[in-house]
Amino acid sequence: MKPSMRILYILPRYDGAAMGNRIHTEVIRAWRALGIEAEVLSLAADQRHPTRTVEDGIVVHRLPSGGALPVRLANRALAPIFPYPYLAGAIVGLRRFFAAAPPFDLCHIETSFPLGFAALFAGRHTPPLAITLPGADVMAEPEYDYGYARFHTVRAILPLVFRRALVIRADAPHIRELAIKRGAPPAKVTAIPYNITEDSFPPPTESLAEVRARSRAMLIERHQLDPARPIVVSLNRLHPFKGIAYLVEAIPTMRAAGLAPHVLIVGPNRSTPRFGDYGAFLRRRAAELGVAADVLLTGAIPHHEALTYLAGADVVVVPSVAESFSRVVIEACAAGTPPVVTRTTGASAYVAAAQAGIVVDPRSGPAIGEAIVTLLRDRATWHEYSLRAAALARQFSSHRIAADLAALYRAALRGEPLPEPVMV
Repeated sequence: MKPSMRILYILPRYDGAAMGNRIHTEVIRAWRALGIEAEVLSLAADQRHPTRTVEDGIVVHRLPSGGALPVRLANRALAPIFPYPYLAGAIVGLRRFFAAAPPFDLCHIETSFPLGFAALFAGRHTPPLAITLPGADVMAEPEYDYGYARFHTVRAILPLVFRRALVIRADAPHIRELAIKRGAPPAKVTAIPYNITEDSFPPPTESLAEVRARSRAMLIERHQLDPARPIVVSLNRLHPFKGIAYLVEAIPTMRAAGLAPHVLIVGPNRSTPRFGDYGAFLRRRAAELGVAADVLLTGAIPHHEALTYLAGADVVVVPSVAESFSRVVIEACAAGTPPVVTRTTGASAYVAAAQAGIVVDPRSGPAIGEAIVTLLRDRATWHEYSLRAAALARQFSSHRIAADLAALYRAALRGEPLPEPVMV
C-alpha cells in the first residue's frame, strides 16, 4: 500500500536504544499504522562518509558533520558566531542529501536551531519544514548556563527559521508563547507534548500497587534506606537549570514539619562554567544546611531502572528553573507517583489541569517543601493525586501523540487551520 505521507525525521543524534531517542522510534512505529512512512536522518561528527542503515525496521541516514578539511575549517569559522560546532557540516550534509534523495512530503525537524537553521540553506529540493521546539533552542537562562537563545545571533535568526517553517510544534503551551515572542507567527504554532515510552508504564502483568511495593523494596535494599521514612526522588541530569539545589533547600521545611524523607537525587553529573561540578555544588549546599545525611546522589542509572525509582518514590520533584516540558513529570504520573513541579516546567500545565500533582513557584525551597508536606501528611490526599496522575499519563502514550502529530501535519500540508490537541 502506498503511504499517505513520507516524512524525513531529522534529529541531531539518533540511537534507537538510547533513552532520549526511543520516544522518536515509537512515534515512527505508530505512524506506520496511520499510513505514514518515515525515515530518520541524524548527524555524526565521527563519520567521514554518509551511511544508510536499517535499525529496528527504520531506515536511518547519518551524515558526517565533521567532514573533510574544508568543512572542518568552515565549522571552526562559524563556531564563534553561532554556538554550534558543526553548523557548516550540517548545511553541506543536508544539501547533498536532498539533492540525491527521493522526495519527502515533509521534514520533521527537532530544533529550530541548529537544525532548522541549517535546513534554510539546504537548497531547492528541501521539503516543507515542520519544526519541533524542544525548548533549549528558544529559551534563554544565562544565569544557569542554559538555552541557545541566550546568544544574540540565535535570537536574530529564529524569526527567519519560523517564517520558512510550514508548521511549528511546541512541546508545551509556554514554549508556544515563547516562540511567538521570538518571532513565530501565532497561526503556525501549536502545542503538542512529547510522548513517554511504552516501558514508562507498569507492565500489564502487575497491578500498579504491586509495582510500587516491589520498587520501594528494591530502593530500600539497594541504598540501605530506613523503611519507615518517606522517599523523595529527583530523576534528571544534574545541571543548574534543573533547579535541584532548591530541592535540597526544601529539606529544612520538611524537617520543621516533622517529616524526615530520604531525598534521592538520581542522574548523571554535569559541569558548567558558572557552577563547576554541579554534584559537588549540591553536596556542599546540603552540608551548609545540615541535611547532608538526608541526601543521596546515586549517579546515573540505566533507562530500564527509571520506573523502579519513580514508582518506589512517595513524591517525585521536578524543580526546574526553566524547562520546556520534562517527560519525567509524566513518567512519574505513569508510575502513580504525584509530582511536585515548578510552574516554569512545561509539563506543569498538564499536571495543573488534571490536578495530578502540585505546581509551585520556581527557585523556592520552602514552596517545594510545603508541597511535599501536603502530599505526605495525608494519605487520602496522596491517593487522590496518585489516581489522577495515573489517568493523566495515559494521554501521553506514543500512539496518542503520533496521531496528534499526524493530524497536525496533514492539516498543514492541506493549508487548513491547525488542530489543537485536546488533553482531558
